[in-house]
Amino acid sequence: MRRLAIAVALLLGFAAPAWSQSIPALVDLPASAAASDPGLAGRRAALLQERATLRDQVKALNTRCLSVEVGSAAETSCNDDKASLVSALKIHVGATNDFNAAAPAATPPAASPARPALDAGSLQLINSIEAVARRRGWGAEKIANLDRALRTLDFAGRNASREEIRRSWRDILAHDQDPDLAREAAQGGGLGFAGAGAQTRYNDCTVFALANAAGLPYGVVAARATELIGEGDWRSAQQRTHPQATIETGGLNGGEVVMMAETFGHAQVVQTANFTDVLAQGRPILVAVNPPNGDGRMGHEVLITKTFRHAGETWYVVMDSNQGPMRRLYMSQGELDTVLKENGVAYRPDRHTTPRLLGTGAP
Repeated sequence: MRRLAIAVALLLGFAAPAWSQSIPALVDLPASAAASDPGLAGRRAALLQERATLRDQVKALNTRCLSVEVGSAAETSCNDDKASLVSALKIHVGATNDFNAAAPAATPPAASPARPALDAGSLQLINSIEAVARRRGWGAEKIANLDRALRTLDFAGRNASREEIRRSWRDILAHDQDPDLAREAAQGGGLGFAGAGAQTRYNDCTVFALANAAGLPYGVVAARATELIGEGDWRSAQQRTHPQATIETGGLNGGEVVMMAETFGHAQVVQTANFTDVLAQGRPILVAVNPPNGDGRMGHEVLITKTFRHAGETWYVVMDSNQGPMRRLYMSQGELDTVLKENGVAYRPDRHTTPRLLGTGAP
């Protein structure tokens, strides 16, 4: 498993993991409009102050609630405060939309679809990861692809409750008792080799998933992951000094997963609507999911290897390091949507290349 920020983290300025809603940008008022309608200008100033206050409240909640014990009174308090904050943010979204509709000749800031608005912390992480890529000698095309993937990795699930997630996982783990599913899943293409091993007590599921996607030994991927953590100035000094322990206790974050996938080949962030087409091309998809216990503060990385149809619905074959190297899980589209945390990261090897070993130059 890998630890993620609490579910309301970084709500202002981009799609929010808490309920998959974006905080719209405030449109700029032309100077003439601000002069002729001071009340409208005052509304804009008040909204700017309000979102700054909300941002501070989000940060404070994240700091206080990141590591509370599941089932404790502290968790209950955090969930209550989170609900109040979500309500306040929704009211702020409504007020922002009302202002934007009332503003004359207002034009939202231009934004490329490939580069959605991100908060300062996310931009800093992206810039730091890309700086590592440049130090490693990556070319402009590969860095551009890394940048596109990092900027589009976003929340993709449906904000299911803890009990819904638990129930879906119970069903998923029982599916291999269905002979029809096993027979239909065995048809067609997809990865058929054994996995890289079984995860034990460590949170290194991302290393297993990447190793399975790239068809590489666990040790090769783990070595590159520790190298990345050691270079990453987005990590604390303690984490950089002990990268293996960092991976084992907290796993990799989403940006690091994208960087690792691009290290060994080519990474492309895809939404679930495109999973079937991507899998049909023989490209496995790394996905972050909520764990079977339903704890949304944590994440678990699995690898989707193929898709098939069953009872008129789309299903997926999944390699999960918690289940060992041979067992495959079967997930329906609805079950995947319930447990999903982020968009998927489709992987393919670079054409006519093989992954470099440590210390041998650019990939």
